[in-house]
Amino acid sequence: MRKDERTLKGSSHMVIGAATGVGVAVWMQSPLIDTALFACTGAVAALVPDLDVNGKLANKITVEKKWLILFFAAAGLLLALYSYFMLFGVKQAAGFIVSVGLLLLPRLFIKQRMMLFLTGALVVYAGWYINEAWIMYIGFFILFASLVSHRTWTHSIVGIALFYFVAAEITRAYPLDGLLAVLLLSYISHLLADMKLLPANKKGTKFFYPVWKKEF
Repeated sequence: MRKDERTLKGSSHMVIGAATGVGVAVWMQSPLIDTALFACTGAVAALVPDLDVNGKLANKITVEKKWLILFFAAAGLLLALYSYFMLFGVKQAAGFIVSVGLLLLPRLFIKQRMMLFLTGALVVYAGWYINEAWIMYIGFFILFASLVSHRTWTHSIVGIALFYFVAAEITRAYPLDGLLAVLLLSYISHLLADMKLLPANKKGTKFFYPVWKKEF
């Protein structure tokens, strides 16, 4: 990372999010097990804004691209063998060309954002399949984050509003006192920690993106 792009690391955001969760638990006078749950939830929620970049949470939830590349390579190898033994003439040549493409092209075109998009799509499908709306909402947010530039939509009031719907759906499924506050405050803590006010950050947070792109 170049000096002019320095920012807080994901681990720092996790610590702040966990502290936020503990703070809510203390305020709510929650039992010990809820306090531990809020700390873990806060640590994860604080990483959500960085789903729009190749960050800690994005890497954890995304199927690694090397497995998809391996899948296409295996398919290419099998197609090459099939073409050699079973096809002839133009069809055989076409089979070899496609097999080479399967072996080489995925390495060039499969990127982390594509994998994140596919992960979001799979999460949406899983939520739909088991009829869990909160899982679908998480999937839709992942899809959204995979399509936008870093430190834009997910680092703004719009991102907070969108995440609110996710958090509200989660708390509808799991109505635990204080959970909604932990999710939202931990998400917001990431945006506050990314402000230029802190010496660790060269860039700031565009709270009012896309209407006003000033960094704070």
